[in-house]
Amino acid sequence: MIHKVDNEDRVYIIGQHTKYIQHTKYIKKMLFIIAFLVVGILGVIVGVYLYNKQTFPPKTSQAKSLEEVEVISKDAIAPKFMGNQNFQKFLVWVGKNLKYPHGHENENAEVVVAFTISKEGSITDIQILQEPQDKAFGQQVVSLLKQCPRWAPGRLANGTATDIKYTLPVRFSKTRK
Repeated sequence: MIHKVDNEDRVYIIGQHTKYIQHTKYIKKMLFIIAFLVVGILGVIVGVYLYNKQTFPPKTSQAKSLEEVEVISKDAIAPKFMGNQNFQKFLVWVGKNLKYPHGHENENAEVVVAFTISKEGSITDIQILQEPQDKAFGQQVVSLLKQCPRWAPGRLANGTATDIKYTLPVRFSKTRK
């Protein structure tokens, strides 16, 4: 009788041991699947990050944000292009005189430039805020602004001449005539 009980105990222990081995294999298989998924997801995240870094490079160090806004009295006088023309005439002048950089005549591009119309009536402090990778477009805009005719300076309400800052997007478009 004791021998039979031993057999039952052995079967019982073997049965438990078999269940333990099957459970361990199941856990190992699940851990492998989870690890595979985590590595796959991390791979996708790294791939998207690298793609975005290459496709959308950071703005140049020349890019600036608007840090302050100065409110000018409604009685102030805006600078006048060529002494007596409004800003719209300046934009027309830019459009007529803007030339493509040599060798880039069939390309579209945009340059954002900031400048000051000084109290003496000249354009100063020209800064390129945004430009294409090829710096020739930005150089062309700066060159044009340096040739700009004189302005009648802006004036405060009390008549004092003052510097006025502008930001201007300039588009090079191959459909432009």
